[in-house]
Order: sequence, then structure tokens, then C-alpha cells
Amino acid sequence: ESIGKFCTYLAKFCNHLQRNCSALKESVDRRAIPLDSASTTFFGSLNSRITAAGDDLSMLESMAFGTVSFEELLGHCNEVLKKNQNEIVALQDHLCSSSNHIPPLNFDEDIAEASLSD
Repeated sequence: ESIGKFCTYLAKFCNHLQRNCSALKESVDRRAIPLDSASTTFFGSLNSRITAAGDDLSMLESMAFGTVSFEELLGHCNEVLKKNQNEIVALQDHLCSSSNHIPPLNFDEDIAEASLSD
């Protein structure tokens, strides 16, 4: 029985060795890839990507040149928000005075109700 197990293990080992030797022989017999060609292709691809990234960066730089800073933009947005809020209040007051009654607008509640219904 132990000789049978040994023969089974030996057969598995020999088959494994044969497969690895065959794979090694195929790799050795296979035609080599010239490194110059592969590296040239890689560097060409890399160069085109770098060029494209540089072009994109130049375009962004030209668009950003002479514009306002982020802080200024934030300040302008805040001014627009305040102006819109004041105009909404004025419109609401006008509508209340010209009709019976309109409940006050509360945008926070509308947003909360919309998120609850989703």
C-alpha cells in the first residue's frame, strides 16, 4: 500500500515536472520581443500622453488667466444669494398685500419634505 502511494505521488511529481519543462521549452523557443521596439512604443505613447496633458494644462491656464480668485467668486455668489433672498421677500410681501394670504416660503422645509418623499 505505501509503495502504491509512493508511486502515485511520484507520478504526480513527474507529470508536474513534465508540464513545467514543456512550458519552459516553449518560452525558450518563442521568438524574443526586441526591447528597443517595445520601449520605443512605450515612450511614444507616454510622450503623446504628456503632450496632451500639457495642452490641457495650457488651455486651463489661459482660461484662468485674469479671472477672479476663488474667494472673490464665493463673495459674488453670496451677494447674488442675498439679492435673490431679498427679492423673494419683497415679492412675497407684495403678493401678501395684494391677495388674501400666502403662507411664507420656507425653502428648508421644502427640501426636507422632498427628501422624505424619495
